[in-house]
Amino acid sequence: MHVSDIVEYWARFGRDEATGQWTHPDDRAVLAGQHSFNLDYPTCPYLGPVTSAKVVILGANGGYSPTATPDEFPDAEAFERYLGRIRDPESADWSNVSPYYDRVNYGPLVYRGDAVWINASPYRSPRISAEPDNQRLVRSLPSSAFIRRWLIDAVVPLAASGERLVVVKRPGLWRLPPEVRTAIGVIVDPAPISPQLTSGPWNAAQDFLTGRGPASGAPTPGPQETAGQTRTTAEQGEVEARRKRLKADTIPAGTPQSQVSPLVRVCDALGLKLIAPEAAWPGYGKVVHLDGERSIYINRTNADVRSSPAEIAAWQRAGLGTARPDNDRYLRVKLLGDQPLNDERSGHTV
Repeated sequence: MHVSDIVEYWARFGRDEATGQWTHPDDRAVLAGQHSFNLDYPTCPYLGPVTSAKVVILGANGGYSPTATPDEFPDAEAFERYLGRIRDPESADWSNVSPYYDRVNYGPLVYRGDAVWINASPYRSPRISAEPDNQRLVRSLPSSAFIRRWLIDAVVPLAASGERLVVVKRPGLWRLPPEVRTAIGVIVDPAPISPQLTSGPWNAAQDFLTGRGPASGAPTPGPQETAGQTRTTAEQGEVEARRKRLKADTIPAGTPQSQVSPLVRVCDALGLKLIAPEAAWPGYGKVVHLDGERSIYINRTNADVRSSPAEIAAWQRAGLGTARPDNDRYLRVKLLGDQPLNDERSGHTV
């Protein structure tokens, strides 16, 4: 999975013609259950340039106020402007999203494009910490499962390589496994209910953005570390081992595409050609264009190849990979070292 998948996923949401509610089609069956989310306004999956922002802040859900929210959507133009930001976040103007962000310390980071706020659930409510029905529903929402998988597969590897800093503001709703909460480049805010980033995450974000933060791949404090606490020798050893594995696997961005072994091997296996083989490889999770209007994204454990649904299905039938269940325009090819593999269930090596 790659960072731009979240934009493609949320491009599918809209107003349900049957109910008039703003929902993602994957969630509609679950949202028929008991909850108090307000679905009269567009959902809020993220605020900020989600594919390029260096600081990724994990929040709760979209906010709702019976007075302020209608003021933010006074007419059809306001709806379209909001939808435009979600569908094209990199070109959007995020400097005037909501008066709420004028009152929080990370607001200017979002306005400048340095940070993105991503919700565990995009659906709006006044205060989810006091809404047990909504909390339970979030656990069942396909969109929340997708966002969590996107974070783990696409963003956490970037944090490990020093390209992102992940600040977990609402760990309860995100339900991240311990190995993610304590991963390199991930820091958990000790005050999840506070609207502000507390001093530890705030200072870490400032240092990261100004280049004063930890070197690429250096650990950041986990959820159990507070002032005066340090990692045990065993924990330090685990961190160092992860760093060594990461360095061994890393292919530097800027390497000619023709010299990126997993990229070349996947293309050879599928009979594809690089459009610009001597151009610089942009790095993990970033698009490389192929012939025939296809594209490929290389991650550390898999490659995703984008093509027509018919071609994806043909490759899958040939045992060359597996169509992604959330998007039939992508073939998932697993990587082992620098060797591409198809889905483990087939037992076939490309």
